[in-house]
Amino acid sequence: MKDKETTMGQLLMESLTTDQIACMLEVVVSAGDLKNLMDDFMRADPDMAATVDEILKGVRTKADGKTKSRPVSHNRTIEYWNSLWRHWHEILADVGNEEGKYAVQDHHWEEPYFDGSYFASDLEPIARDMLGLIDDVYASVEFPDLFIEALEEIEASIASYPEWMGVEYGEPCELEKNATSCVLKWLWSGLRHEPHSGISLLEKVYKIEASYELVCMNQNALVDCFVNLPTDSCREIYAYLQDEAQVIDLSDVYSPWHQINHVYESRFDSTKYLETCRRHLGHNWRYGRPLIDDALNRNEFQEAERWLEKTFSSLLERKRKGKWYPELSLLMDQLEYYMEEGQEEIAALLLVWSEVSLKLGDTQRGTAAQLQGVIFRLPEDCEAVIKEYKRIIGPKTRKPVDPIFEQWKTEMANRSFSRYMDAPTISDSWVHWLIEASLDPKKKKEWFLCKFNGWLNDLKKDKKVFKKQWHWLARLTSDLPDSKRLVQKYPVFYKTALPAEASADDLLGSFRCRGLKKMNAGPGLLVAMEVWKEHLHLIVPDPAHAYKSDYTDHAAWCKALHELNQNSYTALLSRWRKKHNRRRNLWRDMKAIGLSV
Repeated sequence: MKDKETTMGQLLMESLTTDQIACMLEVVVSAGDLKNLMDDFMRADPDMAATVDEILKGVRTKADGKTKSRPVSHNRTIEYWNSLWRHWHEILADVGNEEGKYAVQDHHWEEPYFDGSYFASDLEPIARDMLGLIDDVYASVEFPDLFIEALEEIEASIASYPEWMGVEYGEPCELEKNATSCVLKWLWSGLRHEPHSGISLLEKVYKIEASYELVCMNQNALVDCFVNLPTDSCREIYAYLQDEAQVIDLSDVYSPWHQINHVYESRFDSTKYLETCRRHLGHNWRYGRPLIDDALNRNEFQEAERWLEKTFSSLLERKRKGKWYPELSLLMDQLEYYMEEGQEEIAALLLVWSEVSLKLGDTQRGTAAQLQGVIFRLPEDCEAVIKEYKRIIGPKTRKPVDPIFEQWKTEMANRSFSRYMDAPTISDSWVHWLIEASLDPKKKKEWFLCKFNGWLNDLKKDKKVFKKQWHWLARLTSDLPDSKRLVQKYPVFYKTALPAEASADDLLGSFRCRGLKKMNAGPGLLVAMEVWKEHLHLIVPDPAHAYKSDYTDHAAWCKALHELNQNSYTALLSRWRKKHNRRRNLWRDMKAIGLSV
């Protein structure tokens, strides 16, 4: 009977579409026959029967107005799990192939290299789906070393690249958060019910970290795993780490093991936690906040300020320099590196410093720290910074606050350019004037337009001024109202000479565009284009400085000049014919872009 039913079921699968089978089952359910067949389903396949029963209950629950997650059979879950692994291995199969997807070649004259971040990002969505299935499939898979073997395969695949690619000299491929979490959760699933499960997990993970050179786990995910273990396991691991006989080095403040131990200290030994903060503050500014909070809890404001001084000295790595204070200079100008994370923490510390200073009666430092905190949290939100500046400015606070505000203006002017434009730093530009005018648009609009139009006239009259400040004109031209109409009239000029227009999520760019519109600067576009037509030939790059005979950029600038001023283009072409007549690739690239040479 079972064989006959299986054959019929298979025949239906092969003969009907998925929608038709669903329709047929809907008819059976509507007739009430499916419920009557539950005993037969149980004998044929208990997993199937349990799932069908859950579905029927869900239908009834839905009819009552309640919601419930859709049930899935265990076999269906395993089927999906296996399909994820097939996809994982398909991606891994391309690692080790010097002509494959992950052997990246930036330029045709350079050797390819293995891009581990590209590979890790491709694994991540698969790992995300796997992570949600581990609890359901672990007992059925019965392979405790599944992800250890996966790491071994990744290591071996990376190692199989040709020796000349030098993968062993590069940074190891770091798995992303979900892939790392899969490794750790799988290990924990096999250990959680054993005695001393926390220590066993620690030892296994430490061994993994030491075993592989070409692949490693995400450090943040590793820390998250250990600090979120059950309390008893955390306490057990903490006691183990305090044993001098164990081999894990806890002295490196940036290692995951130090960070895990430090979190455990905060839970199980507050005295030792603060000792660690004091000992390592000079190496990691994040250890300052607990010390500051401890002093504030005891109303020791002088001590809190000392810890604030040391915290910002650590942040700025000013071990041999004088201490930094909020009234001295713009904090972001003092940073010697780009902060990928931690901006919110630093901004919060600045606001704490403001409160501490006010408690100590230092109004000037308190207001300077308040403004610095707003700036550091979101520096390109110009309207928020201007609003805060107007709120705190006064006779007693102007002296420390005005220099900070001026430095911020210059920072916003510099940030108005892509780092690829290599625009010169300038302390007095139209961006500065626009921010100043935004403090009181009604009273300062006339002042702004006077400065603005005078600058455009200087550019038009003086070639030297244009050559020094054309980047600022390019930024202005792109930001002015109606600049998009240049795309149709001068497409190559728009693409080549002007920076990208401000995107919807570009706070600084949106501020510039709105501000120029509010100041009625739109007519300046006609004057700006007159300047470009008159002087663009002065900044067309010289072919003598071309890199490896690549003249595509020079051709684009020539095309832009041809669009704006054909007489200037003809004169430039005449000079180039005399000076660069033998550069055959130059003339080839100019013809390729549609220029008559």
